[in-house]
Amino acid sequence: MKFRSKLLAGCAVALASLTVAAEAHAQQPAAAEGDAVTNEGDIIVTARRRSETAQNTPVPLTVLNDALLERYSVKGIASIAQMTPGLLTGEASGSVGGSISLRGVGSGEAQPFIDQAVSVNVDGVQISTAQLLRAAELDLKQIEVLRGPQALFFGKNSPGGIISLTSADPGNRLEAQLKGGYEFRSHERYVDGIISGPLGDEVGVRIAGHYSKMNGYMKVVSQNVPATLTPYDLSGFPNQEEVFLRGTLAIHPSDSLSIRIKGTYTNTRIVGGTSYFSDIVACPYGTTPQTPAGTTYSTPGNCVNDAVIYTSLLPQSFVNASPLNLQDRHGGRTNKQALLTGIVEWKLSPELSLTSVSGYYGVREHLTSNGTYDVTAAYGFGVGFTTDQFSEELRLASKFAGPLNFLAGGYWEHRKLWTGTFIQRIAVGATLPTEYNRQEQTAWSAFGQLMFDAGPQLQLTAGGRYTHETKHLLSVLDYFPATGTSTDFALLPTYPGGPQPRVTFNNFSPEATLTWKPHADLMFFASYKQGFKSGGFDAAYTGGALAAPARMAAGQVFRPEKVKGGEVGMKSEWMGRQLTFNATAYWYDYADLQVSSFDNTANTFLTKNAAKARVRGVELESHFRPAGVPGLTINAALAYNDAKFVDYAAPCYSGQTVALGCSIVGGAAVQQLGGKALRKAPHWTGNLGGYYEGAIGAGMMASLSADLAYSSGYMASADYQPGGYQKGFAKLDASLRLFTSDHRYELALIGRNLTNQLNLVYVTDRPLTGNGVKGSANACVGPGNPGNVAGCGLLADLVGTPTQPRSVALQFTFKY
Repeated sequence: MKFRSKLLAGCAVALASLTVAAEAHAQQPAAAEGDAVTNEGDIIVTARRRSETAQNTPVPLTVLNDALLERYSVKGIASIAQMTPGLLTGEASGSVGGSISLRGVGSGEAQPFIDQAVSVNVDGVQISTAQLLRAAELDLKQIEVLRGPQALFFGKNSPGGIISLTSADPGNRLEAQLKGGYEFRSHERYVDGIISGPLGDEVGVRIAGHYSKMNGYMKVVSQNVPATLTPYDLSGFPNQEEVFLRGTLAIHPSDSLSIRIKGTYTNTRIVGGTSYFSDIVACPYGTTPQTPAGTTYSTPGNCVNDAVIYTSLLPQSFVNASPLNLQDRHGGRTNKQALLTGIVEWKLSPELSLTSVSGYYGVREHLTSNGTYDVTAAYGFGVGFTTDQFSEELRLASKFAGPLNFLAGGYWEHRKLWTGTFIQRIAVGATLPTEYNRQEQTAWSAFGQLMFDAGPQLQLTAGGRYTHETKHLLSVLDYFPATGTSTDFALLPTYPGGPQPRVTFNNFSPEATLTWKPHADLMFFASYKQGFKSGGFDAAYTGGALAAPARMAAGQVFRPEKVKGGEVGMKSEWMGRQLTFNATAYWYDYADLQVSSFDNTANTFLTKNAAKARVRGVELESHFRPAGVPGLTINAALAYNDAKFVDYAAPCYSGQTVALGCSIVGGAAVQQLGGKALRKAPHWTGNLGGYYEGAIGAGMMASLSADLAYSSGYMASADYQPGGYQKGFAKLDASLRLFTSDHRYELALIGRNLTNQLNLVYVTDRPLTGNGVKGSANACVGPGNPGNVAGCGLLADLVGTPTQPRSVALQFTFKY
């Protein structure tokens, strides 16, 4: 009842805001000349690599245009989840970057080399790693979120969906913008600058930059325990400094040739361990965290998701020992990313156009942290990660006057990947094997689509993508500190497929869509789709476990992920296009869904294949722009998603007993998750909101927006520990802006997550807690309880990564 009251109150606030705005408009005088409200017009998308309106595109998608992104000062992918029902994004402490989940389909947080099921496309360049979550993205023209399998139009096959980002290009006049702001909770100070314009009739340039520095939105508490703990001297996390730069050069040597070159650079530096994005969120034996193994001190009473973390400085001995540390006892992270894009569009004739998209994406990251998630630094880790990706895509598209048109092309990608992991159990002075992984992978594909107009109302499209992908394991090098020796397992002839094994995957994913448009404002569509994501070598840390013969024989290979299914939908406009109403129903079956789990005893992550999963659902969305109230827009969306495992024998969580569903099968402790919902797959999501702008006097205007997003509960735990369940929540965003009618000056107050809901996007066992026993017939009464029997299952504490808490920013903008 308490949560329902909050939800109803939030809805009331949103609707009251819109009512007040509408009434204010009715009472105010007519707008002066030049005070016209913003008219966004038709939204143009490129979901099918053709410029067409969103309402004419037979694809379920959410479009976030520049006006909406500006309204809430969106600075990256992690900021858009509240605007897109069914989308969950989150930070992670390791080198994988984070996770992206859509309709409950994602790739987890464990495997740094894995392709994400929901990938990101920036200016035509496909990026499959979630590292992009750690980079700012500014000066965007539009974000398109395409739901469901996407095989044809965005480089590599993406079985869960695509987030397509398009940055702004130079215009035909001189533009300049300077923006500065302050966010009160994290004490973030930021400044953005843009200058853009022509350098002649054929050349245009646009430069965008961003700088920010924050003290942090997670409160840090530290205690002084002489000879045991060294107090932490920062009060918040992340203590972060960020730089973003993008330059665009647009060349139009003729009406038939267009060249755009874009370069983006981001540099993020954090003082403080990246595990501090997480918090101890549940303790199975009360409110006090367990004392980490090998220590005598632990933080009392902090088993709650409250954005308060307890920590201390890392020992100097740990900093000195690690080859991957940042040489800072606070811990920290440096992350540098570069993206270069070359887009050439050439009209070979009025009916044929050729497009080339060349890309380079590179990441250099080092991080280190207190991995105990507690005031006691009993466990520390350091991680390094690099990747270099080169890609090329060619597309030939027709635009004939006749009924038949086509799109055909090819795609090539080559990636080099490296990661290193250092772990030390500081409390007991034990250093685990330091491990380095190095891989290369190459993918090429050919794709094509035929579009047949069987009359003015009916269109049939059919196509597919053939993919050939090879992954090459070059090195799995472990340094064993106990003996001072090193072993590169990938070079051993006993390694499966070795030395330096390769795996190859081939796939053909067809797609067909039938579109019927009985009226200019009404469209129905039905699609059949297949999708694919290649398998590969699990590059997650093994801690030297490959030295065991059984693990050596098993290798590190996981299988490809495949999906097939379809969707039917309707897109419509009513009341003279004042009202938009769209609906989609979908059903997809996944085979060998790639999922991740964590073993906190061995300190290892694993990538597994769930045998079968299915995703069913319905999505509704609507927009209302009443002609009688210019400047007012009301939007609503509602989605029901039934995503669950059909068959998955998953690893048990630490301390899971027979009574809790753990069984020993073939010597392995497994739990059957068939019938359980996929991780991060809430049954219900939706949003309700609106925007109003109007004149408030001669030469002055104001706007008010309010958007309420709701999600029902979902499982956030990687291993389905019951304490990792996230209950339902609602988040309210709102903004108030005052600006001149020429939009030259603007003062804005921007609020995100005003309901302060810290929903968890990732939950896992806390290292060095629990006893790692799985499948026991007996449950431990509690840690250290003398009534416990030998071999009983002791549950671990849980740590979780929440989304950002409430933020309120004051922002001033000048445009020329």
